[in-house]
Amino acid sequence: MASARENDLNPDVRIGLKLPFNRGNSGLFPQTETTLEQAGSNIKNLLLTAEGERVMQPEFGSRLRELLFEQYTEELDERITEEIQKAISFWLPYITISKVDIIQDETDLNRTKVDLDFSLNYEPNRFDSITLNFDNTSESTSGY
Repeated sequence: MASARENDLNPDVRIGLKLPFNRGNSGLFPQTETTLEQAGSNIKNLLLTAEGERVMQPEFGSRLRELLFEQYTEELDERITEEIQKAISFWLPYITISKVDIIQDETDLNRTKVDLDFSLNYEPNRFDSITLNFDNTSESTSGY
């Protein structure tokens, strides 16, 4: 069995599926090519899933959406960061979150963006980042 590093260097190996699921012209779902890229998809899947939403795994997910639209207090950013860290350390322990930025849209207080910088535990000097966009005016939530 090849290691994650060997798979990352092999151009013929795909690691998993990219989010969002959409078929391109080939009819195939887009796939991730590196473990770091797949980790980003795994983070999106975890944080955009509400606890209790996943069938047969009611504890999977996070309370991120719930927290993002609470009344703002001085400690809310810290609580959101703690929720992200807690979910990732439990469900994705191979990932290290190095930075969390919560950005409230100044022109529309119903929109919030969460930027995350992360790395894999076995490769701490190689980072990637993702952005999760939240819109409280509808059921719209996007990590893409």
